[in-house]
Amino acid sequence: DFLSLLRRYYLNREKLPAFHSVIMAGVYDIKNLKLKIRPETEHRYNSPWNIAARFTVDMNFSPEEIADMLREYETDHKTGMNVTGTADLIYNYTSGHPYLVLAICKRLDEEIFENKDFADAAETWTVRGIGEAVRCILDERIPLFDSMMRHLEEYPKMKDMLRLILFQGRRVSYNPDHPAINLAAMFGYVVRRDGCVQVANRIYEMRLYQSLLSEEELTNAIGNEAERDRSFFCCT
Repeated sequence: DFLSLLRRYYLNREKLPAFHSVIMAGVYDIKNLKLKIRPETEHRYNSPWNIAARFTVDMNFSPEEIADMLREYETDHKTGMNVTGTADLIYNYTSGHPYLVLAICKRLDEEIFENKDFADAAETWTVRGIGEAVRCILDERIPLFDSMMRHLEEYPKMKDMLRLILFQGRRVSYNPDHPAINLAAMFGYVVRRDGCVQVANRIYEMRLYQSLLSEEELTNAIGNEAERDRSFFCCT
């Protein structure tokens, strides 16, 4: 609908003012987006739109940027936290992922101190408090994780790659031409470190491991149960 709207504006540009330019920023290349909205028989890669520009801005927070936010918070709340140390701890879990950084801070501010056994606010903003916040996030169903689980089901080869990395410690060389690696990198689930594919941050790593482990446990349990009951359902 949005693309059709832009086209109508363009066709009527002599009669009505139109946009000079439009930038669409997201994880999907425009050509791949068109593959999702066109009928199967009309799939084409050629596009009437401008070429997709490589997005080079790092959207993740650095430890220094996290520390700056915490200093502003500390100015208002006077918790007595070690700002630099707390920022480093949060970064170690999130690698600066904006949503995860803010999710940890929100839980520390609004939930952990009130619901957990902490002596004061300063004790909340520590290794223990951040650990509690991370556990809360991992136990929740949030849109970020829902999208991740959906992508695992939609792209089984990507799922198999992540399983190899997490369960077998397999070293996978980073190759952007490999579809599974390209997809995982596009969605932000993996990054390139030392020439190899690595899960983007510790929280992703824990959530993926938790999900894939549960799947393995259930699959094996069902398989073992089926084998035990085989004689009741199969003729010999």
